[in-house]
Amino acid sequence: MENSLFKNNVLHFDYKAGDLAAAESAARARLEKDLQKVLNVPAGRRTFENTVLAYTRAFEDYGDAFGIPLFLAYVSPDGKLRDAATELQAEVSAYMVEVGTRKPLYNAVKEYADTAPSLGVPEAKLLKDMMIGFRKSGLNLPDDKLEIYRENSTKRSENSITFSKNIRDNKDFELVTLEDLKGLPQEYIDRLERVEDKYKITLNYPDYVPFMQNSESDSARKALEFKYMRRGGEDNVKLLEDTLKLRAAVAKLLDYKNYADFKLEYQMAKNPQNVENFLHDLEKKLKPYGKKETKKLLELRQNTTGDKDKILYGWQAGYWGNQYKKLNYGVDQEKIKEYFPADAVINGMLEIFGNLFGVSFEPANIPVWHKDVKAYKVVDKDDKQTVAYVYMDMFPREGKYKHAACFDLVDGHEKRDGSYQIPFTAIVSNFNPPSENMPPLLKHDEVETLFHEFGHVLHNALTKAKYSGLSGTAVAGDFVEVPSQMLENWAWQPVVLKKISKHYKTGAPLPDEIIEKLIKGKHALSARFYQRQAFFADYDMYLHTHNKPVDTTELYFKLADRITGGPVTPGTLPQAGFDHIMGGYDAGYYGYLWAEVIAQDFFSVFEKNGIDDAATGKKFREDILSVGGTYEEEDIVEKFLGRKVDNGPFIKSLGLVE
Repeated sequence: MENSLFKNNVLHFDYKAGDLAAAESAARARLEKDLQKVLNVPAGRRTFENTVLAYTRAFEDYGDAFGIPLFLAYVSPDGKLRDAATELQAEVSAYMVEVGTRKPLYNAVKEYADTAPSLGVPEAKLLKDMMIGFRKSGLNLPDDKLEIYRENSTKRSENSITFSKNIRDNKDFELVTLEDLKGLPQEYIDRLERVEDKYKITLNYPDYVPFMQNSESDSARKALEFKYMRRGGEDNVKLLEDTLKLRAAVAKLLDYKNYADFKLEYQMAKNPQNVENFLHDLEKKLKPYGKKETKKLLELRQNTTGDKDKILYGWQAGYWGNQYKKLNYGVDQEKIKEYFPADAVINGMLEIFGNLFGVSFEPANIPVWHKDVKAYKVVDKDDKQTVAYVYMDMFPREGKYKHAACFDLVDGHEKRDGSYQIPFTAIVSNFNPPSENMPPLLKHDEVETLFHEFGHVLHNALTKAKYSGLSGTAVAGDFVEVPSQMLENWAWQPVVLKKISKHYKTGAPLPDEIIEKLIKGKHALSARFYQRQAFFADYDMYLHTHNKPVDTTELYFKLADRITGGPVTPGTLPQAGFDHIMGGYDAGYYGYLWAEVIAQDFFSVFEKNGIDDAATGKKFREDILSVGGTYEEEDIVEKFLGRKVDNGPFIKSLGLVE
């Protein structure tokens, strides 16, 4: 019988809000039946197949049956379905906590693990990860403490879901005058909603970012930034601070010094001290360069406006940074984006990475969740077999997920009949939508974002991992960004920029002189950018290494001023919109910087051999992308490089020179 997840071997998305509860109930009943079979194996008769694999596949089936409705909470155009899926998401999370902390199931797997079985590499890794997961789920605790753990985990999950929903559902906006829009291109103004004689600027990226970078009105930028930095509001501050207490409590319950120790034990970084050393060393190196960059922006502001204030405020940084780049490097993102129609960029990107990694991306006539979504079949060039399906949902709409992310819809894994379940994965982003007179156009930093998310897509799509628990991006949290950050480098190569650019009117590629200026300006203000990233990571780490209650607003303001050298706008609550530390990057935001060190070292191999060298691409696909979490991350890194990681290429990539 075909799984209800699929129709004609492809995913379908025609769910109704009223059907979700019944569908989940049926999937839950099957899961309970499958788990009971694991429990029923007689003592002394346990094998990898009837215990570890049976346990894994039971959850695979449940996830396959219900993963898509949960995904639709983020992207469905049907508000009722989004609400129903979000509500059910909380129920499923609570149920998963309960099932994942059942002592009899833990005892069954432990009974098998205690026999010290001789296993193949993926089997041994799956069992090891499973036992780590059990221990981190509190299953070595006595029953009374295990119940406390369950309640804690359920509450943390509920908080995370509500936090994200509060940001997603934010509909605040600022009304501005035509005078306030000076500096913005006409096509931006033309697509704005009018409210009598004013224009509506929402807090969505395609509205917010161009306005903050280009509006000549300091007061309008200040008003808009104030609202943006309060997304989620007091409710989200309370949710974050409550969750921090819950995290500290669960770490104490499991005998860890703090929550960061709990989270980092099995990451590449191993412990908070290594992370703090890494961050503080980087901050020390960045500080003098950051001061010089800020001084240049203050001088530009003074020379332009006569303002002698020695502080660069949050609502000014993006604008003066953009003016500085345009003045010194001729980089005008609004002008450059005319050469980057979304279709040309996507088609060029698919061809470039398809050739590099030995696949082709063919438009697929399969069901999608919205008319704007495009679907592709990924075909291996050697054996002509379909290896994955990829979806692209590129433009904003009401109720949709607000950021850019890759969603793993179906893991690649070996099925019961020995065939391979090919993966389904999606990019969800919020690039500029088409207007009446213009196709959707991407700024260069959005091109870079697209390449980044496509790295996650390839990690999921090109997996050959045997088990879903080891598939694609199922790797250590501080390694998961490596492929995506590595692919960003291609967005800065002249030959690639020529390939993916096509002026929306003339069809001409990006001119050589603009490419030269763009690349020359790549490192402009890079110290300020990385200071900001280091601040986010430090803030996250501080929150999770201190067990006493923290005023998250006061700490944010204090650390931001110390690390970035710039004040946060008074009265704002920026942490209320910091979705990462509530949704999976808790005690893990440092992973972006950590992974970039590895990513730049990987890219140095492509630089040496040629960025279009198919042999290097094949090796990267085989050593990194295809294995997922089958091997330890340190081992796969050394296998590809032939040595340990060197941070030299990362330091070089920052371009911090006098």
